[in-house]
Amino acid sequence: MIYHAVLFVCIMKNSMVSIDFWNTLVCHRSNGVNRTQARIRGLRSIARIYDKNPNEEQIQQARKAVSQAFDVEWLGNQRTLTTEELVRGMLVHLNIPAQEKHIEELTATFQESLYEGPPEPAPGIKKALEELSRYYRIGLISDTMFSPGTILRKYLDQIGLLQYFDAFAFSDEMGVSKPHPKPYRYVLQSTGADPALSWHVGDIQQTDIVGAKSMGMGAVLYTGFNKNDQKNSTADFVCEHWEAVADILVSERK
Repeated sequence: MIYHAVLFVCIMKNSMVSIDFWNTLVCHRSNGVNRTQARIRGLRSIARIYDKNPNEEQIQQARKAVSQAFDVEWLGNQRTLTTEELVRGMLVHLNIPAQEKHIEELTATFQESLYEGPPEPAPGIKKALEELSRYYRIGLISDTMFSPGTILRKYLDQIGLLQYFDAFAFSDEMGVSKPHPKPYRYVLQSTGADPALSWHVGDIQQTDIVGAKSMGMGAVLYTGFNKNDQKNSTADFVCEHWEAVADILVSERK
């Protein structure tokens, strides 16, 4: 009995499951309108200081411009633009010559907009984390945009999920984004896990799955919110529900 208990602890210490945040741990679309409105209100407030009054179309064009710039950097160079870079890009597009103190204020408004429209956790995620944490160390690997790692940690604490995670790799803190090996390597080393005994769960083939596979990890494509890659994924498993994810990964440890 003692031998089996020691063996179980050793296996757990050597294995890890890392999880993506947006559209895996939480639904990106949920309450997104509230987050956007909070950012626009903040932008209009700063604009008025400089006697500017951008209309809806101009704001949407600015949002589109920084979103396109974000995707180029994210998918092309494996780096996510910071919230401040995105804010500065919108201000330049709208020809608003904001002072540094107002840029800092607007950056904080954009970052904290998550609290105005908190995303809804994936169905069954808490139960799945409870089950997985019995067999694995748990990590989170997230590519961030408007909400940096500091904000996402607080949000996870507020909804009672922070307790399940042993390591975090946010792109704004890592300086790189998936599929770059750095965030995977960081979480693996932080948890003392063997890649061959570890898994990553995410919703995007190009970032989540490719990154995990390049590290020698197993990969699960989660399609509960995003089904774009389900037909062409190289993931070991494709799951629409967190119950299925937990069942599969627990069975891999038994």
